[in-house]
Amino acid sequence: MITYTSTDFGLILAALLICITNLVYTIMDGHTGKPQNRVYITLLLLLSVNSLSELFDIGYSAESGTSDTAFMIQRVANYVYFLCHSLLAPMLCCYVSFLIGRSVGLGFHRKPGSTTGEFLWSILPSIVVAVTEVFIALNPLTEWCWYYDDNRDFHRAWGEYIFIYALSGIWMIAAFILVMMSWNILSKGRKRSIAICFLLAGTGITVQLFAQNYRIEVLLEALSFTGALLFIENEDDRKNVEMNVYNSAAFSLDLTATLRNRIHVKTIILRGIHFDRSANTIVSGRLHREDISLAVSDYLGTVIQRYYIYSIGHGRFALTLYNYSDSDAEAIAQTITARFQQPWNINGSDFRLTSRILIISSPERAKTVEEIVYFAECPIPEKMQEPIISGSSLDCLIRRAAVEKAVTRGLAEGSFEVYYQPTYNINRTLHGAEALLRMHDKELGMIYPDEFIPIAEQLGMIDELDEFVLREVCKFILTGIPQKNGMDCINVNLSVLECMKEGFAEYVSGIVESAGVRKKMINFEITESVAARDYNQLANVIEQLKNEGFQFSIDDYGTGYSNMTSLFSLGADIIKIDKSVLWNAEKSELGMTLLRTSIEMVHEMRKKALMEGVETEAQIEILRELGCNYLQGFFFSKPLPKDEFIKLIEK
Repeated sequence: MITYTSTDFGLILAALLICITNLVYTIMDGHTGKPQNRVYITLLLLLSVNSLSELFDIGYSAESGTSDTAFMIQRVANYVYFLCHSLLAPMLCCYVSFLIGRSVGLGFHRKPGSTTGEFLWSILPSIVVAVTEVFIALNPLTEWCWYYDDNRDFHRAWGEYIFIYALSGIWMIAAFILVMMSWNILSKGRKRSIAICFLLAGTGITVQLFAQNYRIEVLLEALSFTGALLFIENEDDRKNVEMNVYNSAAFSLDLTATLRNRIHVKTIILRGIHFDRSANTIVSGRLHREDISLAVSDYLGTVIQRYYIYSIGHGRFALTLYNYSDSDAEAIAQTITARFQQPWNINGSDFRLTSRILIISSPERAKTVEEIVYFAECPIPEKMQEPIISGSSLDCLIRRAAVEKAVTRGLAEGSFEVYYQPTYNINRTLHGAEALLRMHDKELGMIYPDEFIPIAEQLGMIDELDEFVLREVCKFILTGIPQKNGMDCINVNLSVLECMKEGFAEYVSGIVESAGVRKKMINFEITESVAARDYNQLANVIEQLKNEGFQFSIDDYGTGYSNMTSLFSLGADIIKIDKSVLWNAEKSELGMTLLRTSIEMVHEMRKKALMEGVETEAQIEILRELGCNYLQGFFFSKPLPKDEFIKLIEK
């Protein structure tokens, strides 16, 4: 017969008090909404019942040999203990699955779209738990798990070793494997807590198995769950406390776990919540916009449970939807959009707020958290005016994200190449060429300048690309091939973002001088519409470049609305007339008048005219009659890679 001491009673009582304290703290702190929280509370309740059962077992053990009532209480206590204790390990495994984002439940709910095989596999844990509980529940009849001898002494049977200890060990191993598979996506606090939990729980089970007299298993389990309370259930580091939602760090961790575990999720992004100027008013030490963000957060909490809401930046929120159909997600987005069409009354003032909503299905549309965050932050093209962007409408943003990655890695991977399009004198002899940047990505194929140049400007990489083009042109000039074939110069386009920077002229001059190229062989171009932004600053840059010996051209003349006096005072040597002026001249007298006037005006200002877009013999004759100086267009050649361009001019 096993004898118990007051120390045993004290250990079990301490475990009960720890469990009750953890329960009270969890409930008072409001950690009750998430499935993870509910599993944790269930663990504490099971452990509390175990502690009470052990207290009754110890309290009546001394009298059970002589008192039928005491013996009956002891038997009931053991019966309840084993019923509850066999649930601890599977519930712990379930709890761990929520921590790592796998969300393994112990129910029989069938997920939408799952196959019969997937459904049966998903309910296997529940079947194992149910079978275990049935065996334990039938023990008073079968005595397969434990029994009492004629002296009313407790004895273990084969079923206890199999259905309680062996299966508990299997559940613990399964939980350990789940943790190891997701170890890299756990925070340091969660790693420490899970490791301590496994250590204490494993130690308790082992001691109880081999040394039944030492009643420390429940106490060690209670201590391990206290660690979970401190480092897992307490989510202060994951919360935006002011708005009572999760922060961007939590969003990154949770979504990483979800995507790594191949769980489908739909993310609704509210981005660009715009405030009017009154939102910057300070009331009682707070900006109205702070109260506005809080109001939006509170509203979202009425649409979806708060533990699925994240604040991911100024004026941006993310909502994660699990097991939602496309129509369900669209309905939620429509509801939010309808609310934003109404005024928001905050502190007695009405505010009109606007927002764009994106619905992103993962992993179909976004396979990483970085891609989802990109959707939340990237510029939205002006042509996309719809308030809700989802499905195929996201393709434009997906393409932009792919091009952005391609541009970022382009220089390192040799994706960029300089093409050359020749320019000719009016008598059809070679005059020069225009250097044009092209991009061929190993994954996306050919990407044209009108797509990658604006992205490079936004990424702050345009200076690197400009330098790349200039250095490639210098290398080509150094071969002597352009001079040998009668080329006066090679035109290089300037980015206004770069030429407006302080010291730009000296920087460019230094590149060309270090290459050992005559500066007169390089003709810089800038577009008329760009030139119109700041004539004074641009004029200074052009003057410095011309003083260094470079030539200069105004590109796309005829497309902008610049002041003519200012435009022609920039000191350009050549004015390149936009192809639309030529093409319109063939359609109407008014167009012809505009073409004639443009060329005459260029000559009056003592500049030379270069006509872009020449495609026919008839156009050349018109331009010859009007006295145009230079020609460029597909009639002569499209832009060509350097080797093909050399073959063209040498032939």
